[in-house]
Amino acid sequence: MKKHVKMTKLSAFIFALTLVITFGSCDREPVDDKPELPPLESLVMDFSDFSQPPAGAKGTAETYENFLHAYLTVNFWSLASLATVAVPATAYGHALQQDPEYLGDHTWEWSFDFDMQGLTFDVVLTGARINNDEFSMEMVIYSSLMPEQGMKWFDGVVRYDHTHADWNLYGEDGVKMLEAAWNKNYETEAGDLTYTYIEPDQEETGSYITYAYMPEEVYDASFTISVSSGTTVIEWNTETLEGRIQSESNFGDSDWRCWDSAENGLADKVCE
Repeated sequence: MKKHVKMTKLSAFIFALTLVITFGSCDREPVDDKPELPPLESLVMDFSDFSQPPAGAKGTAETYENFLHAYLTVNFWSLASLATVAVPATAYGHALQQDPEYLGDHTWEWSFDFDMQGLTFDVVLTGARINNDEFSMEMVIYSSLMPEQGMKWFDGVVRYDHTHADWNLYGEDGVKMLEAAWNKNYETEAGDLTYTYIEPDQEETGSYITYAYMPEEVYDASFTISVSSGTTVIEWNTETLEGRIQSESNFGDSDWRCWDSAENGLADKVCE
């Protein structure tokens, strides 16, 4: 009888210990599943090489039409995407400098605030494991103008190895405005980012712009821009800014038009 009682107590102790270990491990952060935020380039397109029109040179006969066409085409998308991307991109830049808190259930939260344009924004960025390859992201921002009303600025799915990400970006009324798709090859450093305009019932719904970086090419960067009137391809060298543009809708043919380096004023030149 005593032996039976001892065995019963031992079984109860083992059972209780198992519960402690099991539930204790549930609360422990699964480090291997912790999402690392992909770089800012996965969300924000780089328009910087076309941020200024050609200055030109007084008293010369040189023209700058080719670069100017490229500048105007790119600048339209830069301004159009600014309203949707500016706030979440700034917030995401701050998130990259923060450490997340583990919430349990394979979910982490980055929570912080920042100031922009005279306003204070409180940010909640949540990341959660989907499977061994991917995790989800969602950013909600509260502004000091409406501190009780948060707005979802973006959500998406990211690969753990940071080779691909898909994002949805929303407008202030909660309507999905842009889809963004990013790819990165870390062996060659090649990558691309595409914005597709998907606001419903608009003339340019379905239009897109793709930025691609191809370090092994002479023209190592490009924009491919597709709108209702046609497709424009812009290629340039990121060091010299020398480049070319192909746009049948602008020029009436499919010929390339070229411009010289920034050192030579981005002036028109004959394509070689």
